[in-house]
Amino acid sequence: MSRRVTVLVLLALGGLLMANPLYLPVPVAEPTTAYAHAVQPVGPETPPYDEADVRDRDDLDADARDAFDRARESPDGGFTVEDPDERAGSLSYPSGPTLGNGLIVVAHEGTRYEFWTRSVEREPGAVVLQRLVVQPVGFLAGFLSVVAAVAVGVRDRD
Repeated sequence: MSRRVTVLVLLALGGLLMANPLYLPVPVAEPTTAYAHAVQPVGPETPPYDEADVRDRDDLDADARDAFDRARESPDGGFTVEDPDERAGSLSYPSGPTLGNGLIVVAHEGTRYEFWTRSVEREPGAVVLQRLVVQPVGFLAGFLSVVAAVAVGVRDRD
């Protein structure tokens, strides 16, 4: 009888641990908002735009021009700030940019660029840790519990 209880406990524990993606991660703090800026040359995947939508770099407000230059000169093609005071006040930061609202086509030195700005919600570090460590370890421990239950069950039959 004790082996049956052991098998049932191991199966229940394994099932609970393997189902951890359903109840983890547990939010422990509010997400933070980051403000992303990205620049890339206009390409075939650029949303359709009219010539009237193209803005010259020199016609941008000073803060927008500085953000454009910083993103264009960045090795990654962009940068992110977390402090709302570091955003360019003349730019919009929607969560889903569209042409004219978070996406500007900018002409500079004969090249046209897509200049994207958007706000991004970032998860707290503890939530990221749960996703990267706790969930996989919990799932693996649950899987091993189920394997142990099967092993005990098979051993009980012999």
